[in-house]
Amino acid sequence: MVKLKDIAEACNVSVATVSRALNGLTDTNRGRTEEIRRIAREMGYYPNAAARALKTNRSYNIGILYEDKMNHEYFSVLIDSLRENAEVNGYDLTFISRTDKVEHAKGERMNYYEHARRRNLDGVVVIQADFNSSEVIRLATSSIPVVIIDHEYEGCDCVLSDNRRSMEQIVEAVYNAGHRRIAFIHGEDGNVTRSRTAGFYKSCAEHGIKVPQEYVKDGHFHDPARCVQPLLELLDLPKPPTCILFPDDYSCLGNLGVLEARGIRIPEDLSIVGFDGIRLTEMMKPHLTTYSQDAWEIGHQAISVVLDAIENEDEHEPSQIHVAGKLVAGETLGKL
Repeated sequence: MVKLKDIAEACNVSVATVSRALNGLTDTNRGRTEEIRRIAREMGYYPNAAARALKTNRSYNIGILYEDKMNHEYFSVLIDSLRENAEVNGYDLTFISRTDKVEHAKGERMNYYEHARRRNLDGVVVIQADFNSSEVIRLATSSIPVVIIDHEYEGCDCVLSDNRRSMEQIVEAVYNAGHRRIAFIHGEDGNVTRSRTAGFYKSCAEHGIKVPQEYVKDGHFHDPARCVQPLLELLDLPKPPTCILFPDDYSCLGNLGVLEARGIRIPEDLSIVGFDGIRLTEMMKPHLTTYSQDAWEIGHQAISVVLDAIENEDEHEPSQIHVAGKLVAGETLGKL
């Protein structure tokens, strides 16, 4: 069995330093702490979770709140990042969802805050939820360290994809390709849609592009069927757009058949741009022009922020972190 003394000798530090590093109590620099943890893992050291919890008054468990089905690549990458970065720091993840049957003694379902307290969670990362619900707001504004992904609450830690800037980059690329009639099918109302729509209008205005009201359509994220009608309305306009921006890659790819049925060639007759940068786009022909979100970095930042809130409770200040992605130049954005 590997002991703290063995790790201390391997790291050339004291046993006390190793103990502080492995229990999140170290006063050494972060790089040294991570090195000690790495060497401990390589040596096969596994701390006694119960003993560690008694010493630190923590469960070393972070809750993940996700209300919808996890059927999108962005969220799978994000969750992988959360899991790996949590494990590196000695924490486990516990999912909280509406399917939980946790109830009070009175037979009433616990709300998210009560559930987190019952599980003795050290913190919670909210990936996807109804951010207007009182239940989510109660959790976000509680004493439990909470990080919100892709939504903003005043005074709360938030990690967001840079949605406004991403749309500005997309419009700039489309403009540089010669397009002036640019339409936008966006997702359902929410922080993400509002930020992207603001970025779309801002960039169009900066490039002198006037956007007709009928060029901006309500769609739905990750649901191609609910983007068919707005797409057909755009195609049937007396002066249809030369380029259409879709809310995400799935909605874009899922409507290629609609365009083909209309005899529309991509990009000869119409240019299209997706969003997310899912791997499937690399296998299609022509390759989809899209914007790739950095889901891995978003997860990494979310864990870093929630750990700072947990381990440095007195000094921690809420922050909003915007994570940039990148435009993926494909073949569906043609030049005019």
